[in-house]
Amino acid sequence: MYFLAPVWAGGLNKMKKIMKKEEGVSPVIATILMVAITVVLAATVYIMVAGMGTGGTNKLVMNLSVNPQQSDIDNHKVALNVAMSNPSSVDMSKVTVTVGGKKIASGNVSLMDLDGDGKLSDGDMLVINDPAVTHGALVAISISGYSGNAQKTLP
Repeated sequence: MYFLAPVWAGGLNKMKKIMKKEEGVSPVIATILMVAITVVLAATVYIMVAGMGTGGTNKLVMNLSVNPQQSDIDNHKVALNVAMSNPSSVDMSKVTVTVGGKKIASGNVSLMDLDGDGKLSDGDMLVINDPAVTHGALVAISISGYSGNAQKTLP
């Protein structure tokens, strides 16, 4: 009992004073902090999810020009010079060619691989040999994984 007397004598009052002196964050500050954290989290989630609804996140950057020396549109053949920067090169299995709205079979599209890398890249030539190739037809090239397409109206 000798050891308990000092605790009951004044130790408990000191403990109560210590507990009462502890202060927390005011309700106004707590509310402001919660709103700020919520806004930051919502913005982070929005930035991460924003591009998922679109077809491709990368924009196709490609220009086409008709190569008159290699083309014979009267006989349904056109050669297109390709200038592209995005992507820098792509496997032909990812390339879709349409002429006048008609998808061209891969057997009717050939690659003249001028740089020898085995892929469609800047400076290469696409040769399309199909009955859909006529004067005034719109040729469109798209690449899976990229948004947009490159277009050229045949002379």
